[in-house]
Parts: sequence; structure tokens; C-alpha cells
Amino acid sequence: MAEEIWSGTYESVPLNTQETSSQLVDGRAIDAFAHAIQSFNPVHMDGEWARANTHYPDRIAHGVMTTALMSQPIVQFCERWKIRTALVSTSSKYIGPVVAGDTVTTTIRLVEKTDARKRMRFTVEAKNQRGELVMVGEALEQAL
Repeated sequence: MAEEIWSGTYESVPLNTQETSSQLVDGRAIDAFAHAIQSFNPVHMDGEWARANTHYPDRIAHGVMTTALMSQPIVQFCERWKIRTALVSTSSKYIGPVVAGDTVTTTIRLVEKTDARKRMRFTVEAKNQRGELVMVGEALEQAL
């Protein structure tokens, strides 16, 4: 297997570049995430409990799971521009729930480059399959 050459540079990446990725967030994905972070609140694990005790129609994904979905478009961005980065920080504001069975589409957009440190700031927006905003945020990446 030939190794892919990552020959891009921080300098070659233009502002306002976007990447988008979609992910089905079903019960199996929520279960796997719950086990990975050891968080088993019934609002995430039990649809009957969620319907009986909340206004949600089914169990919902962990907020940090919605945040984690920004990883795929960041990976795609790096692959397209042939650069390596390391995550420095993220921030998220949850606007609406991600209900089991939703498909979340996450879009990142490069909005700022800090040349002295080779850092890139991305805005992040996640919507469900109905086009409803479920999360907004930012990610800061360090070019390597």
C-alpha cells in the first residue's frame, strides 16, 4: 500500500473554505458513545423514560456527541488540503436536541488564520435532517 503524501501547507489554505459531513445518530451510535464516556443518563439510554419524563419524543444524544461530529469534516478538510493539524480547543452551544434516528449534518468553515502560531479557527454548525439548527460552535486547530 502506497503511503499518501501530505504535502500541503498552512499557507496554502484559503479563508472561508468549508467542509460538510452527515452522520446518522441512531440508538446504536448513542449506546457506543455512552459506553465510551461512561455516561448512562436515562434521557440518553431509554426512549420510554425520555417520553414519560421529558418533552423529548425519544432518547437524545449526549451534547458532547453532537460536538464530536465536527471531527469528520475537520478530517476531510485536512485530507483535501493535505495538511496535518491538532485540535487545540472547541466550544459548543446546543440549540436543539439530537433525537435517536436523526441525521446530523455538520459544516465547518475556516474563518481566521493566525499566522504567527499557524492556527486556524473554524465556525461549526450542525443541523438535523429537517434543517433545524442543533448546535453552533468553534474549533481551533494547530497546523503541524
